[in-house]
This record gives sequence, structure tokens and C-alpha cells, in this order.
Amino acid sequence: MDFIGFFLYLFSDASETGFYTRSWGNVVIGFIGTFLSLLILPWIYLKVIRKKALFDYGLTYGDKKWGLISFTIFLLSIPVLYFASKNEVLINTYPLTKDVLTPWPVWVVYEIAYVLIYYIPYEFFFRGVLQLGLSKYWKKWQSILYVTALTTLLHLTKPITEILAALVAGILFGIITEKTNSWYYAFLMHITVGVATDVFCGLRFLGIL
Repeated sequence: MDFIGFFLYLFSDASETGFYTRSWGNVVIGFIGTFLSLLILPWIYLKVIRKKALFDYGLTYGDKKWGLISFTIFLLSIPVLYFASKNEVLINTYPLTKDVLTPWPVWVVYEIAYVLIYYIPYEFFFRGVLQLGLSKYWKKWQSILYVTALTTLLHLTKPITEILAALVAGILFGIITEKTNSWYYAFLMHITVGVATDVFCGLRFLGIL
């Protein structure tokens, strides 16, 4: 769920259909809104106005060994995503718009945009700016739980299985971010889940899987 798209969804009639699918225009607005609100504005505030060093907010590789080992282990979850994608509700939910499924080059461009315009701003803000920023003043577990609560709330319009997954992932990603002092590895894990879910669900929607 893109950040701005959450609010667009609440005021749309999407819930009246069996599909959580949106028009191209709705998705583009959501992506652009997310990019501006979660990346550009925080970047300007921290870098230009406050003159802060962004590596203090996770814009660094940090503990690469710990991060890469964690990510490698996380890749073992891909088979779980494959079987989870058999769920009809998930198939009807992902990708966010079914308009991208054909022709396939459009789908590829969509997924690239999903990573660059949504996932980077999302992790930069929630795990970097917010969590690591708060950890300078709060106990680490407090900032992890706070950010996890926020990111879980953004999934309230999704299937219950995804809401629970967001809760678990929020804690996991938060711990890894604190251990590595970087949001890069949470980002890698997040795009793995997001893109794999799109691919598996999209192929099932098309009847290929």
C-alpha cells in the first residue's frame, strides 16, 4: 500500500468491488505522493534546513556482514510467498492495478517504478528518518514498536494475513535496521516480498501459474 494511496483508498469506491484494483491514474498519484512526502520533503528538511548528515538516518551500508547474512536467510521465505499467492484475496489485490499485467514490458516498468518511487521513500522515511531518528532519543525497542504500529496501520485496508505479516515484518525490519544502522537491508527484504508477491499473484491472475 503506497502512503498516499491509503488515503485515496479510504475515500474511493474500491471496497464495493471484489478487487482491490485501481486505475493507472490512481496508482501514479499514489506513487508520486509517496515519493514527495516520504523522500523529497524529509530530505530537504534534514539536509537543506537542518544541515544533518543523512548517514545518521541510515543512508549508509552500516554493518554489511550482518545485513547481507540477514537478507540471505530472508530469501528462504520466497517459497512461502509462492504458496501464499494462491490466496484469492491476494490475487485480487496484487498488483495494485491489473492494467499493468499486459503487455509484459509495461509490467516490468511498473515494478521498477514500484521499487524506486515507493519502496525507497518508504524505507528511507519509516526505518531511516523516523526509526533511527527516534532511536537517538528513545530506547531502540520503543522506536521499533512505534514505527511498526504506524506501518501496520497503513495495511488496514488489506487482507488480514497481510496485516499480520506487516506487524511481524515491521518488528523484523526494525531490529535489522537497528543492528546494521542502515535501512538498506530492510529495503532489500521489502522489495523481495513486494515484487515476488506481485509476480506470483499477477501470473496466477493471468492463469499462467
